[in-house]
Amino acid sequence: MNTTTKPSAKSSTVLIVLGYDDQNPRGARFVGADPDLVRKAAAAMDLQVYEVAPSSDLAAAVKALPVGKVHGKGTGFVPVIEQGLYSEVLVALAIKIRDRDDQADPPVAQGLPRTWDEIAPGHLVVAQETLEYGWWEAIVIARDGDKFTLRYRDYPKLPKFVRPRSAATS
Repeated sequence: MNTTTKPSAKSSTVLIVLGYDDQNPRGARFVGADPDLVRKAAAAMDLQVYEVAPSSDLAAAVKALPVGKVHGKGTGFVPVIEQGLYSEVLVALAIKIRDRDDQADPPVAQGLPRTWDEIAPGHLVVAQETLEYGWWEAIVIARDGDKFTLRYRDYPKLPKFVRPRSAATS
């Protein structure tokens, strides 16, 4: 018996998955994939999922992302990508989110540390995205030695990211 699945109404929608593992930016685009499986795989990898309309300005930016693969059990494959590509897509997403004006309340900083050793979750720091995109305010989510997991203060819907101490300052 041969069964085929009908394409869903959202098959023209591109899903992008972005985020960081312990050290590296990861990203992929999914075209025509089952949105529930993509979301399940992204959640298992602690990554964020965004929908992109094919005609949007963001669609051009995400074409450089590799095509992701979702397997029947919901596990996914989202490869490591270059920091420059990650930053480009992140900036395009930030513009889309800002233009839609549906921001959640930004995280609230819990004071300013006086030294590097005092930086802890809840503190406000500035983190460099790239030389081209500059420095942005971020809230520390977690700290592991000299590595910080951060979330942009003004763009809380963007994925969290990891930066070494040398790329964040209080």
